[in-house]
Amino acid sequence: MNSIIVPVRHGLGMAITALILGAFWAAYMATHHEQLHGAFELEAEKVEQAQMQHLMEDVSTESMQAHSHDMASQTAHEHEADNHAVNGQHSHSGSLAQDAMQRLLRGHIHFMGIGVLAAVLLLMTAFTSLKPIIKKLLGWTFGLGALGYPPAWILMGFRTVELGPQAAEASVMWLFGPAVGLLLASMSVLLATLLVETFSLQKTPFIRQFFHSETGASS
Repeated sequence: MNSIIVPVRHGLGMAITALILGAFWAAYMATHHEQLHGAFELEAEKVEQAQMQHLMEDVSTESMQAHSHDMASQTAHEHEADNHAVNGQHSHSGSLAQDAMQRLLRGHIHFMGIGVLAAVLLLMTAFTSLKPIIKKLLGWTFGLGALGYPPAWILMGFRTVELGPQAAEASVMWLFGPAVGLLLASMSVLLATLLVETFSLQKTPFIRQFFHSETGASS
């Protein structure tokens, strides 16, 4: 059994690490929920105030005096609208602070979910007839994907109020994109492997270079 999982052992270690990080992150959020939410709300208020100040500076003093009554009603309307949009980007829940908290929570959910998924798929990989070098490569791609995807959500959450939901999402694409790519590529390779073994295509001239021969597999 130990010899079977050796090629993917490092990937299993990273998957378990993702599960541990997910548990710690859940504990942190549970014990710091009010502090995090309060900090996000305070930051949202500062962003709104900065936007209003910038808006007022752009309006000339003469225009402000001529339309003081109109500006008062407009300011009240814009203050309400800013609860739903920052930098032109709309909140999904009606509150940027709530959006941020939801994204932090998704970090925990994805740590746990993808950690379990990667571990299960790596065990399946270990029992295929792929060559050890291919299994080792899949161990790295599954493991790094499991460790890279959830933190992207956490980082996105911390940036949501300051940048807005869409800009925060765009700011973590450098981490989100490669992690998703690694996971999708790994699952595609495993699916192709299972199909090859199901239809006994390992002896096909091009494909057989990735698999043990029957002699090598049985020894």
